[in-house]
Amino acid sequence: MANGLDHLHVGVWSYLEGPIDERVSRLYAPKWVAYSRGNEALVRMAHLLNHPPSGRIPCMLLHGDSNIGKTMIVEKFVRDNPNICNEFNEVEIRKTVHLQMPANPCDNKLYAQIIEGLGVQPPVNRRGTDMELLGLRLLHRQPPKLMIIDEVHHLLAGSVREQRQLLNQLKFISNELRMPIVALGTSEALYAMQTDPQIASRFEPFSLPKWRESPEFREFVVSFGRLLPLEKPSPLADKAIIQKLMGKSGGLTGKVTTLLTQAAELAIRQKTEFISAELIDQAAANGIYKLARLDSDSEMQDF
Repeated sequence: MANGLDHLHVGVWSYLEGPIDERVSRLYAPKWVAYSRGNEALVRMAHLLNHPPSGRIPCMLLHGDSNIGKTMIVEKFVRDNPNICNEFNEVEIRKTVHLQMPANPCDNKLYAQIIEGLGVQPPVNRRGTDMELLGLRLLHRQPPKLMIIDEVHHLLAGSVREQRQLLNQLKFISNELRMPIVALGTSEALYAMQTDPQIASRFEPFSLPKWRESPEFREFVVSFGRLLPLEKPSPLADKAIIQKLMGKSGGLTGKVTTLLTQAAELAIRQKTEFISAELIDQAAANGIYKLARLDSDSEMQDF
């Protein structure tokens, strides 16, 4: 099996043996490729996770453009720090609770998200005060070591008064539980946090910048390619492909990995078994679903 597969990570060799649909499905499984800024974010989150309770708990704001890779980092962190369960799969030690800031935020909806993140169905038609008491009761019963709140830029959908009220709730929850909070959002989230000086001083900003053409970007692309189960090596280190990926993705990590994954699917379905500049163009121009459907129609006609 090893002969001719040096271009792949050993962990994906066996994926080549499956049927096409199974190989394609595995393409879209979560992947992590280490890079300096992402690793630094993970280290800072781990520091918060292990921070002892204190009077002033530090928090973090992970911010950057949409599709810059924030979710990828959080998913990696949660996978590496799973909750500890008993033999009945009941959570005994909760490392993290991960929730999303409501699109139209208010206290009631925020606590509903917290309750659901703790694995409990939030009650319907309950007053905001009741929802808050229930959420705090559940948090105290089994306090997480770290709370992760995604899409925190949704704060800006509310009025100035509502924004301040929700920011005060986040500060209150952190103080009450003596628990660090990691907030994720676009660069607008930084603006939302800085409207309150106390919140701004509590949530240390950590930015995820766009990629620039560099040796590290080339290494990231090549390393990601090693996780895509293709029978032939792809020339991902070539300058032409690196520049094409940079141009098509705008330097966004999520867009880079999506283009590579979609191009790999096309390579499997079209039986070329390697990513070319042309396949990246096809994936960027038309999207994988249309191309896959056309390819499938062609196969049916040939049959």
